[in-house]
Amino acid sequence: MHDLLEHLDFTAKETTVMKKLVADKLNEYGFESHWLDTICDMVTNVLSTPLDSALKGPVLSSIRNEDRLNELEFYFPLKTVNPEKLKQIFQANFGSSLIKDFPETIGMLQFAPTKGFMRGFMDLVFLWRDRFYLVDWKSNLLGDSPKDYNQEAMASAMKKECYILQYTIYTLALDQYLRLRMPEYSYEKHFGGVYYIFLRGVKPEMGPGFGIYRDFPSPELIEGLRKGLMEKG
Repeated sequence: MHDLLEHLDFTAKETTVMKKLVADKLNEYGFESHWLDTICDMVTNVLSTPLDSALKGPVLSSIRNEDRLNELEFYFPLKTVNPEKLKQIFQANFGSSLIKDFPETIGMLQFAPTKGFMRGFMDLVFLWRDRFYLVDWKSNLLGDSPKDYNQEAMASAMKKECYILQYTIYTLALDQYLRLRMPEYSYEKHFGGVYYIFLRGVKPEMGPGFGIYRDFPSPELIEGLRKGLMEKG
């Protein structure tokens, strides 16, 4: 699905374009052709569902190729970091109402103190109405019904899999990327938010409340991560 969505033109109107690409990817990854209609339906659902009701959009089917970056790589010098340091940063700046205890979850991570470089890839960054948005595709199975992908269920998965830590690091990296390229860049003015899209749970008739987890990490959290994690260099 990641490879398919990376190479798909979201604005293509002819269904034959999508079907050909899906067929090619099914063959490339060794899946049987009977999955063609299922995958096409899933992609159509994702592209046609508004990501945020409060904004009356965006809708991915309107995002042009020239307004998106796929698999954007980032790489930055990293200060010494350990679970306790991350926990303290999140405790001081984390404001989610759904996952209030996430800083405690970070504190329970187990890894040796690490210093060096942080490297990763963002699935998708797109521009809409002068703001930049982050998208990550998730194929997690939370249930057989779209109702199983409600906000509480997705929040639980986001906490369990530490996706919240993942997207705050992505946000920090994108913020740094834009700082270096836009002379008058402002996080509050130019960053729009994060969308984690649980592909199996998105249905246009259900609206953006199901299958789409959204957040806008606070400027304080991103600045705290910058000072705590990012070496100047």
